[in-house]
Amino acid sequence: MANEANQNNSEIKQFFVQHGTKVLVALAVVLVVVAGVIQVRDSRKAAAAEQAELIGAGLTYVYAGENDSALVEFESKIQSGKLEGLALAKAALFAGNIKFEKGDFDGAAVLFQKSLDNAGSVALVRSAAMHGLASVKIEKADYSAAAGLLEKYISEFGKRTGDKEDRFQKEEPQDEVPMVADAMWKLTLVYQQLGANDKAKNTAERIVEVYGDNQQYADKAKKFIASL
Repeated sequence: MANEANQNNSEIKQFFVQHGTKVLVALAVVLVVVAGVIQVRDSRKAAAAEQAELIGAGLTYVYAGENDSALVEFESKIQSGKLEGLALAKAALFAGNIKFEKGDFDGAAVLFQKSLDNAGSVALVRSAAMHGLASVKIEKADYSAAAGLLEKYISEFGKRTGDKEDRFQKEEPQDEVPMVADAMWKLTLVYQQLGANDKAKNTAERIVEVYGDNQQYADKAKKFIASL
């Protein structure tokens, strides 16, 4: 039993080491695209245009892959007190991602929380910040806090029902963000770490039911169920 527990601990740690940062980076890349759309739309308004300009240099560094320079730029603008609202949320999210990649989990947590506090109802930014916070909790082995954040994430952004007839008729509600299946898989592993095997199994079964068309996560969930 001890060897099996050690193997499970190693497996979950390996998963998050290999995939946690990649997921955050992927979310950041998507966010850049959406941020551009939002900036174009809001550029007609002087205040919004000014806010977009303030984070523009940081985004340029992100595009160029110069994360150190991007972090300096974002933190400088955040500390200046000139950023507010959605622009502040975006800057904090990008800065949090970079700190997470560097292994500065405490610093990342502060920035992800600032992003969450200022994201308003913008689902993509809000969800990415919440996902970032959950990832920090996982890295720090605070699985109880991670479970709470992931549960909230799924409840807030997961809209799919798994109803096959509705899906066939194209009437099934769609998730607000693209990473709900990923959050459910992480929650499955977190529940396992907490010794809540029934919850872990139920969540894995829910993945198969709702996201059976997502082979990546459906296959993981099926293998997990079979291993219990």
